[in-house]
Amino acid sequence: MDFNGLSDPLSVCDEDKLTHNELIGESRVPLKRVKHDQTKHFHTCLEHRPPIPSPTAMGEALRGISCYLREWENEQLHSLEERGRLLLSLQFLSPLSPDEKDVEGGGGGGGAGAGGAGGAGGAGGLCVGVKRCAHLAAMDVNGFSDPYVKIYLKPDILKTSKHKTAVMKKTLNPEFNEEFFYEISLSELSNKTLEVTVWDYDLGRSNDFIGGVCLSCHSQGDALRHWMDCLKNKGRRVERWHVLTNELPRTLCHD
Repeated sequence: MDFNGLSDPLSVCDEDKLTHNELIGESRVPLKRVKHDQTKHFHTCLEHRPPIPSPTAMGEALRGISCYLREWENEQLHSLEERGRLLLSLQFLSPLSPDEKDVEGGGGGGGAGAGGAGGAGGAGGLCVGVKRCAHLAAMDVNGFSDPYVKIYLKPDILKTSKHKTAVMKKTLNPEFNEEFFYEISLSELSNKTLEVTVWDYDLGRSNDFIGGVCLSCHSQGDALRHWMDCLKNKGRRVERWHVLTNELPRTLCHD
């Protein structure tokens, strides 16, 4: 009898000599209503015992949820409109040692392009190269765009990470070949998101958003591979093409 005065479960089973007996149902009776030396009859309904999920069943359920999430992510990606492609280069530069700084100061070279070490003043950080775009969406009535690229390293609390390229007139395949440097440690960079957007410049009115891409440890596909290749290969310049979409994944790109 439990603390509610109910009996232990009374089970009704279907006997099967070849396999396990099958449970039909079970019930409990209120024993506290039975007096000493008294016979009492109860009419109760049989209830089905709640099934206990097995590890195998739990695994199958989790796999089903995982498949559903992958399908949902694919649908989200397919619902985005491709607006062209962007060629980016990423390179994490280790800070220069004191000896290397002395050599640099003496005219021996160095900087962002020498040996993969040291940015401005020998500081370590991320060098972002905006190379070119291809097959951009036409945003102007003349069938062209006047594109330029903006980049941010987010979260950007102080609003100091914004860089942008020059504007290229009347082209859907602009070449920029510009580099921008962020002084930052590797551990800090692993928690950042690089937001790259392409815009159509319009004189006297708001510029049109063409497309963009976000690169971070939480990205997917080519964006994730490019970001991880940069973090894992210090000093190595890694280039990759990225698809520009009409919407940025806001869960990845911090404000």
